[in-house]
Amino acid sequence: MVSYPRGARITGTLPSGDAFDGEVWAHDASSSFVCVRVPGEVSNTHDVRLINTSDVKDIAIADGRQTTNWKDRLPEVDDARRERRFANALKHAQIAADNIGENVSALAQDVFDALARTLPCRWESDVIVVMDEVRVHGPRYAEARGSGATAGAEERVQKVLANERAKLGV
Repeated sequence: MVSYPRGARITGTLPSGDAFDGEVWAHDASSSFVCVRVPGEVSNTHDVRLINTSDVKDIAIADGRQTTNWKDRLPEVDDARRERRFANALKHAQIAADNIGENVSALAQDVFDALARTLPCRWESDVIVVMDEVRVHGPRYAEARGSGATAGAEERVQKVLANERAKLGV
């Protein structure tokens, strides 16, 4: 079993025929994976690739010396930043999930998506509620009916709805 020391420069060819060249970030001999740091597309950046060493056509340590003076430990994880990113991703996933109607036709979802690009929308069962004032009912989702709270809201939604239905070809 070959050992790839951290910081060693390795080269090889993937099963797809693509060549790789980079520094070993980590190696797990039990799973046959090596994590390689390769130069990124943008100058002074790096990408990380996971390579299954059991699948590569050829792999070799380019030279016996380490190319980077690594610290003993991997970089610390910023827990506060990680939590913020997780909360933000969760919020966006919830918004995306709320925009998917339950038990509605493909036409209804297409109309909702088209309206939501222009106006704030939400589902209320199988009814599209636009700007919390105007409702678009199925099954054709062609007519907007408002409560009249805001003058012109129903007319505005009806115009947007007609234009979006025309774009959808329905």
